[in-house]
Amino acid sequence: MPAPKGNQYAVGNSGQPPSKYTDEFIENEAKDFILWFSQPDNIYFKRFALERGYPPDVLADFAKKNEVFKRAYLFAKEWQECKIVEGALFNKLNSSFAKFAMANLSGWSDKQQLSGDAVNPLAFLLQKADGQSKHLVHEDS
Repeated sequence: MPAPKGNQYAVGNSGQPPSKYTDEFIENEAKDFILWFSQPDNIYFKRFALERGYPPDVLADFAKKNEVFKRAYLFAKEWQECKIVEGALFNKLNSSFAKFAMANLSGWSDKQQLSGDAVNPLAFLLQKADGQSKHLVHEDS
């Protein structure tokens, strides 16, 4: 899209404005992120970003753009998981909220896993009883 008519500041500008987040800046943020996260009370990534004056989504962008920040980000995610789990185990954090946080931040899930024949759940028990009784619960036998 061309510059608006009469806009002298847009003339000759082709492309995006330069990013204020240079590789040097991002790598310094990676170091500061690890230092910040090493403090016991610092658990939630959003707080780090907001304290630094940028939107929390920028952290994931930094991880995509810079390998140093990516390693720091992945390390901090694992550390975050440990802090939440241990906080719940030692009653420093509310266990219900820790469960909620782990489901949303780390993809944990609380689900039942069924084994055996879901259509005919008694078949497993009957077969275990004598090894031949499974045919008793099938309608087609």
